[in-house]
Amino acid sequence: MKLLRALVVALIAAAVVGAFVADQGERPDRDVVVEPQQAAGTVDAGVWFCPGGSEPGGVAEIGIELINVGSTPASTLVAGVRSGPGIDARDVSVPIASGERELVRVADIVPESPWMGAVVEVLEGSVIVEQTAIGDTTDTDRTTCHTATSDTWVLASGATRVAEFGETNTILVLNPFLEDAVLDVRFDADVGVDSLPGVVAPARRVTPIDVTEAVTVAGRVTAVIDVVAGRVAVNRIQAVANDAQVGLAVAPGSPELAPVWFLPNVNRTVRSDVITVVNPSTTSEAKVDLEIIADGTISFDPIELTLRPGRTAVVRLADEERLEGLESMSIVARSLDGVPVAVMNESYLPFGDRPVSNLSATVGTSTMATSWLAPIEQDEGGLVIYNPSIGIVTASVSEFIDGELVHVADVELGGGRRAILESSAFAGDRPLVLVDAPSAVVVGRELRGVSVHAQLLAVPAGGVEPLG
Repeated sequence: MKLLRALVVALIAAAVVGAFVADQGERPDRDVVVEPQQAAGTVDAGVWFCPGGSEPGGVAEIGIELINVGSTPASTLVAGVRSGPGIDARDVSVPIASGERELVRVADIVPESPWMGAVVEVLEGSVIVEQTAIGDTTDTDRTTCHTATSDTWVLASGATRVAEFGETNTILVLNPFLEDAVLDVRFDADVGVDSLPGVVAPARRVTPIDVTEAVTVAGRVTAVIDVVAGRVAVNRIQAVANDAQVGLAVAPGSPELAPVWFLPNVNRTVRSDVITVVNPSTTSEAKVDLEIIADGTISFDPIELTLRPGRTAVVRLADEERLEGLESMSIVARSLDGVPVAVMNESYLPFGDRPVSNLSATVGTSTMATSWLAPIEQDEGGLVIYNPSIGIVTASVSEFIDGELVHVADVELGGGRRAILESSAFAGDRPLVLVDAPSAVVVGRELRGVSVHAQLLAVPAGGVEPLG
C-alpha cells in the first residue's frame, strides 16, 4: 500500500499535502485554504479520504467516482482500505480525460470485506472525488469525500428503531495511517445519554461503529467523536425500510465546529425536513438562530434555539406555523454568542403513490467562496446560489461542454438572497457547472431521480473563507 505509507511519512514529517490543509499555515495565493470546519474540500486537494460503505449486497454498496474538472488529462491512484483482517486491498491507477468521470467499484480492489473505503491521491490534474452508495433496497445516495482528517467529528442525527421502523445507523471511521487511532464516542439521544470510550480504529482500516446496537430504539441520536490519539475521517450511513418508506442517506461527519452554517435547500411541504443543531461543548450554553432565507422579498422571524452544554435541538419544519405558506427555503444557523455548533438537515422525499421515501441528509457548509464547481445530474434538481453579503452580487454560471467553458447565465443576487437554477438550464446529461462571483457566495446542489435523492454542496474552487 505505497500510497498509505507515503501519507504516513508525510504526516510524520509535517510536510503535509493538500489533504491536510486544515493543519497548514499560510500558503501562496494560487492555492485554496480549506477551513477545518468544512466537510468537503476543494478541487486543489491532493488527497481525498472516502470512509466508504458496505460490500455488495450490504446496506450501502460503495463506489468511488473521479471527476476531472481540469482542462488537461488527470491521473489518480486509488488505494482500497478494508475492515478487519483479510486479503490486502489493492491500489489501482485511474487516468481521467478532461471533463470526464470514472467510476471505481471499491469491491474490485477490496476483496472479501464487509466494510470498505478508499484513499485517492491526485497525481496530476484537478479532480473531485465523490462516493456513490447503492442500498440493499431501491435507494441510492452520493456524498463528496473528505480532503482532511480530523481529531473531532460530529454526527448530528440518526435513528435506531430497527424493530419498529427498520432504522439502522452505522458510523464508518477511516484511519489511513500506520498507527492505530483511539476514539471516545459520546451519544445524546431522545432515550438518554451514553458513551463508548476507548474505541480503537486500527491502522489502515475502516472501522464500523454500530450505533443501532450501542443506542437502541432511538428516534434521534447524536454522536460526538473525540479522537484522543491519531486522526481519522468519518461518515454516517442511515438506512430505513418499512411499509411506509425506504431510504438511504450517506452523510459526511462534521470535522470541527463553527458558529455559522448554511443549509442550501430546505423544504417543509413537498418533503419532510428536520433540522438538527448540536452543541458539543461540555461547559457553554449556545443560543442559535435559524434564519429563514426565502425567495423574493418575503421575510420571516428566525427560529430561536437555546442548547444546554452537550445537548441537541430538533426542529421539524412542518410543525413551524410561522412558516405557513412557505415551501422551499435556505437556512443560516447562527450561534449568537459564538459557541461553535454542528448542524444537519434530514429529508424524506415521497414519490407519488409508491410506498417509498428517498431519504437524504446534508451537514451544510461553514465556508463560502468566489468560485465553485458543481457536478450535477440532468434529471431533476439543480443549484442553489446564496449571497451572504449585504451588497448585490452577480454570479456567472457556465458549463463545461466538450472541454470548453460555455456561459449559461448571469444570476443577480441581493444581499442575503438566494437563487435556484434548475438542471434543465444545462445542456449536458451530467453537466459540470462552474459558478464564479466577484465576492464570496455559497453554492449547493440537489439531485433527484427515480432512485436517488441527494443534497450536496458544490466544491470550492477558489477564494475560500469562513462563512460569517
